[in-house]
Amino acid sequence: MVNHEKLPSRDEAFDLLKKLKVPYQVRRHSLKVADKALEIAYKIKKSKVDLDLVEIGALLHDIGRSQTHGFKHAIIGGEILRDKGYPSNLSRICETHILGGLDKEDASYLNFPERDYLPESIEEKIICLADKLTAGTKEVTIEQRFQKWFSKYGKTKILIKSKRRIEKIKEELYNLM
Repeated sequence: MVNHEKLPSRDEAFDLLKKLKVPYQVRRHSLKVADKALEIAYKIKKSKVDLDLVEIGALLHDIGRSQTHGFKHAIIGGEILRDKGYPSNLSRICETHILGGLDKEDASYLNFPERDYLPESIEEKIICLADKLTAGTKEVTIEQRFQKWFSKYGKTKILIKSKRRIEKIKEELYNLM
């Protein structure tokens, strides 16, 4: 059993992704998100940031993609990490990284257990933003990321709300630099 307060090392996290057969391109994406998240975290001067949590959380944010590539990968990822005995702040990163986070209304619409899945901690917000700024292994803007989604799914209420949320998170984090 894993110590509940102990995060896996970078190597342990990456080995876990491989063991669970998270696709190669998703593992590459996770490495890029981790780099981007740390880049953001290092610039934050006006708040304390747990850099280990940022790195490991970013590496594992898409662990649920071992089972699905749909929105539910966020919930599944949280369950996998809880089942492995990792700290709850790590599973929350999985659950809150999709889109700009989900409020109860969005969660209900997507058939998630009805509660908020909004990034609250600074580490959750950093990873959520870093993920939106990384399409595959390529760095993109929030505008580019959402344009792609708008083209694919239409300008849905959930995407419009998410874009506003992630822009607010970006502004909040940049004000801490």
